[in-house]
Amino acid sequence: MKKKLIFSAALVLSLGLAGCGEDTTKDTSDKPVEESKKEDTTKQKTTAPATKEETKSDKLTEEKFKQIKEGMTYEEVVKIVGSEGKVISETGVAGDPYHTVMYEFETDGTFSTSSMMFQGGKLINKTQIGVGSSDVKITIDEFNKLENGMPEAKVFEILGGEGDLISESGNLKMYNYAGEKALSNASITIQDGKLMNKTQMGLE
Repeated sequence: MKKKLIFSAALVLSLGLAGCGEDTTKDTSDKPVEESKKEDTTKQKTTAPATKEETKSDKLTEEKFKQIKEGMTYEEVVKIVGSEGKVISETGVAGDPYHTVMYEFETDGTFSTSSMMFQGGKLINKTQIGVGSSDVKITIDEFNKLENGMPEAKVFEILGGEGDLISESGNLKMYNYAGEKALSNASITIQDGKLMNKTQMGLE
């Protein structure tokens, strides 16, 4: 590219000396250099954000966690997360239908963690702590209104929405809600579309 620019500048300079003034030659020869600098600057600006995005893509986010479904293979989960997990537990022999492996995946949240359990090569459970971003808070009055056996829709109506999904295994889901007071929280377990357990700590 540099050789082409030098050759073009020399050609324009020769034509300018033959039939044009010196000022015209200078203006014409300088123009390609200016445009070339602009192109280089533009390329640098557009490529920088892409590098930043690539850095984030290898960690588990709340959005990715929600995309991961029961029955997926380890390879499918890795494709969504963008990186391999670390084996933290293994039972049985590879190839056996009850071969169970639990992987820990790196997350993008502060003090957050996530693990996935596979049995027979298929996902049977996913768990996360600190990855969610629900802003729905719970009070002791709302907690006391919840009754085991309530339909899932009624539970979310009382609480004002879904909390952070922290665990899912088949038809069993566990949600966490932050309380108004620091370090206070509550968790609820939904199975087959109904409330089966509720636990709270420090709610007022």
